[in-house]
Amino acid sequence: MADRSSSKDRPSSGGASAGASGGAAPDGRTPGLRDQFARTRSALFGLIAAHIKLAKAEFAEIIDEIKRAAILGSIALGLVIVSSSFLLFSLILWLDDWAFGSIGWGALHGTALMVGVAVLLVLAIIDYGWRRASASFAIALGVALVVVGLLAADWTGLSHRSAGLPPGWLIAMVAGALVLGLLGAVLASPFGRSLALAGFLAGAVAGLLLGLLGSAGPGPRVAAAIGFATLLLLWPIVSAVMVFRHGIDMAKLKDRFVPDQTIETTKETIEWVREQMPHGPKS
Repeated sequence: MADRSSSKDRPSSGGASAGASGGAAPDGRTPGLRDQFARTRSALFGLIAAHIKLAKAEFAEIIDEIKRAAILGSIALGLVIVSSSFLLFSLILWLDDWAFGSIGWGALHGTALMVGVAVLLVLAIIDYGWRRASASFAIALGVALVVVGLLAADWTGLSHRSAGLPPGWLIAMVAGALVLGLLGAVLASPFGRSLALAGFLAGAVAGLLLGLLGSAGPGPRVAAAIGFATLLLLWPIVSAVMVFRHGIDMAKLKDRFVPDQTIETTKETIEWVREQMPHGPKS
């Protein structure tokens, strides 16, 4: 009996090996289901943490590569823009030197072109359609042709060929004052009589100066260069006058940049949700 009880209380070698293979608990007993679940959960969380660390490391390397690519791409894009600008301005300078005999005209025309395009783009954001663009271009072209005519005319020869006429410089100044004064009055007349008078006076002064320059015989190339500069400078000015003359429709401008339909739909949805929600307890 004693031997049987002692053998019963003594753990067998098989049980010891099973406990060792299953992993003994800290107190030496065989782990149960709860211990196995805790160990499995701990291993799972450790595995997830390892994956998260690996993903963070990889994403950090990817972000570094993206930053490097963005920096290099920005430098490349900047060089393309700068080289395109050099090419454009070189082409403008070469064309002006070929057409008008001086690269100085190219600097003037290039600057006027860039500033004019910038003004037209800003006006297009506000309210500037193809109709106004074509109308303002036609007006600027007409004034430019008048300027070319005043500068290219042979006023001295006209005075010499016609007896009894005043000197050529006087004829040129009077003609320039009348033509540009009338143009200024016509362009400013829609804004009122006072502005029409101011337009006539400004045009007359400009006509006097152009007539004086034209009487010196600058030649057709200089006349064409000044006329082209007049077109580039006057087109954005006339465009701005036409836009602000008709006024800016702020409601229309707001509709273009404010999502009114989305806002109204969102408000309706919020109201519907409030109606569908149950009311709180009544006091």
